[in-house]
Amino acid sequence: AGVLRSDRADDLWPTVVQEEDGTLLGLCYSSLRSLREAIDSGRGVYESRRRGLWIKGELSGATQELLGVDVDCDRDTLRFLVRQHGDGFCHRGTVSCFADGPGLPVLMRRLAQRVEDAVPGSYTRRLIDDADLLRAKLCEEAGELADAEGREDVAAEAADLIYFASVALTRSGVSLAEVFAQLERR
Repeated sequence: AGVLRSDRADDLWPTVVQEEDGTLLGLCYSSLRSLREAIDSGRGVYESRRRGLWIKGELSGATQELLGVDVDCDRDTLRFLVRQHGDGFCHRGTVSCFADGPGLPVLMRRLAQRVEDAVPGSYTRRLIDDADLLRAKLCEEAGELADAEGREDVAAEAADLIYFASVALTRSGVSLAEVFAQLERR
């Protein structure tokens, strides 16, 4: 922690908390004590400006596995890379303290929810239940993307393929983090 610095009167470091799939969960603060505890325990541990040491999920059950800690270029802000468990990061019971924006993590969460709550006969449910239908759609959309010409057509076909690929991931229980790890290895 000697390489870190804080320009705050309380000597805390702003700590950006990010899920392993890239979802920004929120902003917390860390002290030397909470940083050591987080690293030693492998959990999300922060310094509450009002209550002192705060172990994420100790009361709510929405715990975090700490996967990594990074420091920014100015060495005055931390990023905790975590695997969030439970209802979510935010005290409101949502995944993030920020509104869901566009992106694959949001799509994956929606698909997972639709699998749980899908109306019988819905298209997503049919794709999940019928491996042959899903395979046919993946092959069809890959071919359409390969043949697409022009920005709009390529974007539309890529969106279709990404949707069906996301359904395939959801069907198999594969997370985006696992996909990103494969991409990093290449």
